[in-house]
Amino acid sequence: MDFRRINGTSGDLTSQPMHMLMPGGQGDNDTAEMTYFDPDRSSAYVFSRRVQTVVIPFICVLGVVGNVLAIGTFLSTSLRTTSCCLYLAAKSFFDIGFLLSLSVMWLYQLRVPLLTTTGVCQVTVYLTYVCGCLSVWFVVLITLENFVRFTRPRMVPRHCTVFRARRLIPAMTIFAAVLYNFSLWTTGVVVAPDGTLHCTSLLEFENIVTVLTLIDTALTLVLPSLIMIFLILAIVVKVVESFKRKKRLRSVVQRAHTRRRLTPEGKMTTFLFAISVIFLLLNTPTHAIRLKMMIELYLQGTAPSYNDWILQRFFEVLFYLNFSTNCLVYMVFGENFRHVFLARYLDRCLHKGNIHNEESDVSPILLHRRTHAEEPSLATDI
Repeated sequence: MDFRRINGTSGDLTSQPMHMLMPGGQGDNDTAEMTYFDPDRSSAYVFSRRVQTVVIPFICVLGVVGNVLAIGTFLSTSLRTTSCCLYLAAKSFFDIGFLLSLSVMWLYQLRVPLLTTTGVCQVTVYLTYVCGCLSVWFVVLITLENFVRFTRPRMVPRHCTVFRARRLIPAMTIFAAVLYNFSLWTTGVVVAPDGTLHCTSLLEFENIVTVLTLIDTALTLVLPSLIMIFLILAIVVKVVESFKRKKRLRSVVQRAHTRRRLTPEGKMTTFLFAISVIFLLLNTPTHAIRLKMMIELYLQGTAPSYNDWILQRFFEVLFYLNFSTNCLVYMVFGENFRHVFLARYLDRCLHKGNIHNEESDVSPILLHRRTHAEEPSLATDI
């Protein structure tokens, strides 16, 4: 998912990579084979790092604001009665946690030493693990619900329920919180030979971190990707079969009739399908390059090339967009979400603005009289 999960350097999410420790030399300071990567030797890498430095604060700010607004929309009275809306609200919440951790690491790149403070270092790395994992698996649950809704509609009342969502969300949160507690005691602030401070994996736990990193890769990359690809392909096949069946059966009159708008179930399926596909498109590039780098490092004993690091930088930006563009995706593909969002935020702002404009055009005496006369009705409206 990021540099810290490749080379064990937890503070290198947005800072320059320190070094790649080759297999076979771990734990042996005298014989350890090191391959150092000097980013200043590559102008393309320096450019990609600067682009990332400029883009990340916009991603964090827009992402936090958008996710807060999305949570308020999904937890509104009209939407919180649907299980997938609860999963999306939970995803938005943990995406905020990831973006806050990312902002701390971005400040580290600007030489703000918040990340190299004991406590902040461990919590930041811990949040990236927990929030990243939960964000992935909530999308898996959403894709699974969409599969059930489209291919097994009779199972929806039993499996796609708010009751089940309200129990799965805290259960998954507790599981992830316990599973990734290792980052709290295997990470610390370390003084480099040049005297600089780095938030990185402690040397005595290096082998443990390597094993747990591989487990994390399976849990947040391999397994979710396989499940989602299988479910999305199954949905696509079902859509094609359904289209062919309707094409054979419908008459000329039915053809005109089928041009009506999608049913609520169809809109929900399209909405959830778009979320799953966009998630894969934004996540796959960085996962693919990271997997390539890990295979070359741990199996072939070869350090990643300059091109690998440059691609990793650009693909990371796409990966971060996955946490910040949620609200935009929901607005584009979710008709109900869009209506509730506009009614909840935009209409309120416009209504308050209209009241303010009307009151500014009234003399103070008339305004005073009107305010006292309308107090009961205003209270009733609230």
